[in-house]
Amino acid sequence: METESQRFLQPLLTGERVELDTVAQAILARWGLKTAMVLEALDRSQKSSYTSAEREQLRIGGAIPWRTSVWLAASADPSWFMSTKNRHLGAGKEQDLGGVSITMAFAHVVLQVLTIKVPHQVGPTTRVTTDVRHGPWDQVTVRIWPTESAGVSWPPPLGLNGHSGLDTLADRFSTSALHRDAIETLAV
Repeated sequence: METESQRFLQPLLTGERVELDTVAQAILARWGLKTAMVLEALDRSQKSSYTSAEREQLRIGGAIPWRTSVWLAASADPSWFMSTKNRHLGAGKEQDLGGVSITMAFAHVVLQVLTIKVPHQVGPTTRVTTDVRHGPWDQVTVRIWPTESAGVSWPPPLGLNGHSGLDTLADRFSTSALHRDAIETLAV
């Protein structure tokens, strides 16, 4: 997976403008999910959101868990080598509904992985969504999973403004209120 993703990831790290077809999107999405799973597993203070079976299915067959989305963004400040935020959604145990959002920054490239977990009785055709804070997300992010059949261009029109931009992106699925100034300064 590391070798396969390197040819697509390298231009992103250096901030080059690239077109990503469906193959590139899927490869980068699997790499981002794998990296998110590893980073999440390093935090032993919280129960892992990804099961052993999900990690194994990704490792062996490249399977991305159901109801997972992956986005790319661009950091305007390439000095940020790595930043991760881990947000759990929903009530978890009480409703058997939850999820995890993990945001990672590596030089110019930022990846965000969101996986929503629902009870087993919720069928695969049931549409499940999450609240998203107000922000220029369509100008700051490019969704790569599920893949966009027409391909996508990276970087998006706006780049994240350093630490505050990364934090605001990481908090976009949080349910607490966000001060308007934080939204206005997240991108450049």
